[in-house]
Amino acid sequence: METLLGMTTFVLHKVGVAGRREIAERLAVRPGITLWQFAALAELADQGPAAQSALAGGLGLDPSDMVRLMDELLYDELVSRERDPDDRRRYRIALTPAGRRTFTTARGVVQKVENATLSPLTATERAQLLKLAGKVHAGLTR
Repeated sequence: METLLGMTTFVLHKVGVAGRREIAERLAVRPGITLWQFAALAELADQGPAAQSALAGGLGLDPSDMVRLMDELLYDELVSRERDPDDRRRYRIALTPAGRRTFTTARGVVQKVENATLSPLTATERAQLLKLAGKVHAGLTR
């Protein structure tokens, strides 16, 4: 019988949980945001201004949770929310300059945690792991 540590998905889960916990703890200190706030800022940095519903879908968040998250980011002036000029029924969310600076700081924190977590691997092994994990992830989203 296979042990838990012999199961790839279990080991990936354990690594993910440890990394996520460390990232959340460090982000809370500097720049003072939550992991979900970082995820929203990262999604906006990747996509550019987007409809709030599209952001919720991209993050896998329930719309009511997305409203709460956006309210937090708006309060901290990390994002702006304006009516979408193409559809006045929707809101479009965009990073503010403060949001962009916060994201840049947070991205550095996340990179340090990732570097520490993956330090046993060579650069080639890291690239291979990312490629393989991306392939598995793509298979899940079909």
